[in-house]
Amino acid sequence: MNNGNLLHDLYHAVRHDNIDDVQRILAQDMSLINSIHNALYNDGGLGLAVNGSALHTAVFYKRINIATFLFNIGANADVQDDVGFTPLHYALSRYDANMVMLLLNNGADPNVPSYEDCITPLHCVVTYNYYNTDRIELLVSRGGNIHAQKNNGRTVLHDAAEYGQRDIVEYLLARNANALLRDNSGKISAHFAAQYGYKDIVKLFLDKDYNIINLQDNDGQTVLHLAVLRHYAFLNREPNEEYIRYEERCFSMDERLDALGYSAEWINTMYDHGGIDFSLKNKDGYTVLDLALAIELDLATEHDQHKISNLLQEKRGLWRKEVVYNTNKLLLKTANEKKKISEISEVLEKTDKEKKVEILEKNDNSIDVLFEYWHNLPTEITNKILHYCDDGTLVEFQHLNKEVIGAVLIHERI
Repeated sequence: MNNGNLLHDLYHAVRHDNIDDVQRILAQDMSLINSIHNALYNDGGLGLAVNGSALHTAVFYKRINIATFLFNIGANADVQDDVGFTPLHYALSRYDANMVMLLLNNGADPNVPSYEDCITPLHCVVTYNYYNTDRIELLVSRGGNIHAQKNNGRTVLHDAAEYGQRDIVEYLLARNANALLRDNSGKISAHFAAQYGYKDIVKLFLDKDYNIINLQDNDGQTVLHLAVLRHYAFLNREPNEEYIRYEERCFSMDERLDALGYSAEWINTMYDHGGIDFSLKNKDGYTVLDLALAIELDLATEHDQHKISNLLQEKRGLWRKEVVYNTNKLLLKTANEKKKISEISEVLEKTDKEKKVEILEKNDNSIDVLFEYWHNLPTEITNKILHYCDDGTLVEFQHLNKEVIGAVLIHERI
């Protein structure tokens, strides 16, 4: 009998839990134990594609006795089918806890990636309709890499955030999962949580690092941009499915409007974490407020009560007031520090001349003049000047100021 026929017989023996036939076939040709069987069978009128080893088949059909026998005679726990899936991928996808333990106890590697999509067994634990925190803990305890990225750049943290699996996100963050890893679209995990409206998960990320709120994906969208896009997706007669969860796609208009109930609360929650930069623009040149106003132009008037531009305008106003105050405070501090450096430099010893020249050469005279005038102006005047700056200029002031004051403090220690 040729190998093709023997593989055919071995597949059916494993599938139908006939351990005696499995023993007999492998006694004829032991090399078949890790061979991949590719075939298409008729299964009740449906085509059944087979692509795997005897161990893959045992795992797929939950034949744990045969799987144990195969291990006892030398089966490879990490044998890969034609797309690169191992028996552990299969067991996790079949939710078979006993088989998972058998495989891990026989050396199965939780980090083997599939050939094209780079899906590891750990990724199989987090899917749209299934997740299991205990299973993730088990795989991590056996060396599973929580930072492994699929071909699209996503980690299990990205997937858990997209699917709203708060327990998994909480567990992964407690294990120091890197929340700043980006997928191929430039998104971090918090972007997905915002895009699909998982407020509690966004809060977990912000509690971990509030700076996440201003990180932009490849399209320039922040967490707040995505939250706004999701909010208005519910108001469109044909909602953009990019911002709607699978189970929400069949919502009636009344159900969609009900889903908007917590949007204002959510925006308040994000604002309360602090640090939102309302000057950030997406690739189309829209700030969060610009985006809301642009979308609202196309909305029917009956949705006026669901518009959130007024709330965003209010939050932007509070943000500007805080930025003006802090910028003025920093500018005055910088001016004072530069004045102090000037006084110190006058009494430098002659042996420090070269150092003094270097300090002065590094300072931009126009900046020096700015700070000199700023230092001499009354605070109410400097506040008024900053008040008339646009958002982008205010942010540039902050960045410039931090750079200059940093340089000044370094020079002070020379």
